Amino acid sequence: MLARYPFLSGGGEAAEIIERFDWAATPLGPIARWPANLTSSISLILRSPVPIVTLWGEDGIMIYNDAYSAFAGGRHPGLFGSKVREGWPEVADFNDNIMKVGLAGQTLAYRDFSLTLYRRDGKPEQVWLNLDYSPLLDEAGTPCGVMAI
Repeated sequence: MLARYPFLSGGGEAAEIIERFDWAATPLGPIARWPANLTSSISLILRSPVPIVTLWGEDGIMIYNDAYSAFAGGRHPGLFGSKVREGWPEVADFNDNIMKVGLAGQTLAYRDFSLTLYRRDGKPEQVWLNLDYSPLLDEAGTPCGVMAI
């Protein structure tokens, strides 16, 4: 597929979903008006074989790659465009802290971290993860989102 937005070209199924999604109905607004730092971040994550999600703005609007789609299980593709605390309500407090720290310009890292997630059929699943969170900066150097790997 030849993407209407060049930063999505070659980005797999996730890129196709991003292109078709009604972003105007979210705080991000129409995709044609996204800032360069957002499109660059999305371009980067779409080509990674590692599960990555971008949590944009104060609400952590979720945009992710194909590898994260597999991680999300039955919540995919519904997580696209959702607020992170609403997309993963069972770990809302954890994600609230991630957003607070990331938007303050700090990083977080967890190793062999246990979470209980509801990824498939609404059933709890205990998972152990290595998680890394980094702030995403705007052109002025102000944190405007978080990249979660």
